[in-house]
Amino acid sequence: MIKKSPELIAVVLRWLSALQKKDRDALSNMFSESEYLRYIGTDVNEMWSGRLIREGYADHIDEIPEFKIEPSMVEAFECGGTGWASCIGELRVKGLENCFTERFTLVFVLEAGTWKITQVHASFPRSNLETIGVEHAAFDELIESAKENFSHSTTEGTTTVMFTDIVNSTSIASVVGDRVWASTVNWHINSLSEVIEENRGTVVKTLGDGTMSTFSSARGALSAARTIQRFVRDSQHEPEFQIRIGLHTGDVIQSEGDFFGNVVNKAARIASAADPDQILVSDITRVMVDSGADFRFGDPVLVILRGLEGSQSISELEWT
Repeated sequence: MIKKSPELIAVVLRWLSALQKKDRDALSNMFSESEYLRYIGTDVNEMWSGRLIREGYADHIDEIPEFKIEPSMVEAFECGGTGWASCIGELRVKGLENCFTERFTLVFVLEAGTWKITQVHASFPRSNLETIGVEHAAFDELIESAKENFSHSTTEGTTTVMFTDIVNSTSIASVVGDRVWASTVNWHINSLSEVIEENRGTVVKTLGDGTMSTFSSARGALSAARTIQRFVRDSQHEPEFQIRIGLHTGDVIQSEGDFFGNVVNKAARIASAADPDQILVSDITRVMVDSGADFRFGDPVLVILRGLEGSQSISELEWT
């Protein structure tokens, strides 16, 4: 059974500390003795294996000027004698004005009762535009479309904003054909609209297979999100698909050139961070309903969301 691993989180933090201190003995000792040990770094030539890592990694770190890594998110899991972890941190290098976001994933194995690193992947994240020449903009387009049709009858005040999106819709459409997919999306949007309205929400805009809606009640929004995921799972509609959902709560602003303030943008970024079948909520949304027993959440994690300063705390809403 897979379970969260505080023990491995502690190992990751010790590894980060050893990196910054350039502690040669500690770094060497934390790697597995296996010949299948692997390391993939940020540079195209940084792909090493086995003994080369254990003997040469400390020298590699020594070549880097003095640096500091401030982790903003660390999570780890284990299953039997295998474990894995993800880490996002802010890298500051002495002599350089700018700081950088760096990400690590690590795989662990138990060797003689001690967790040892058997694989590391380190990277500096780059935008899709830099990497593949395409910037994913489905939620941005939905926001812009909603702005054009913004109704001044919309109520001001504290509002929970929800975004939904079908995962890999372009790939599914290419398999089943545009006509079948258009019919499926139409059915899906109509079904979502019914659930949203039943939970006293308002569909602000639909665009393609995405929706944006608002709720005066955070509980109503979370109830709608949970019902939507269950409906998609249980409907067994062909073609099958998965959706992601993101929610955030804040003060709605009605002023020219400022559509809903930052609430909409943050909700959209949270939705973009969700995996298939996942509901992610901001910390403020979770806190507003956390006192009751109706909703269960995963542990909060800190993430970097595009266009937002600093780390953001988000939680997964359980719905299965």
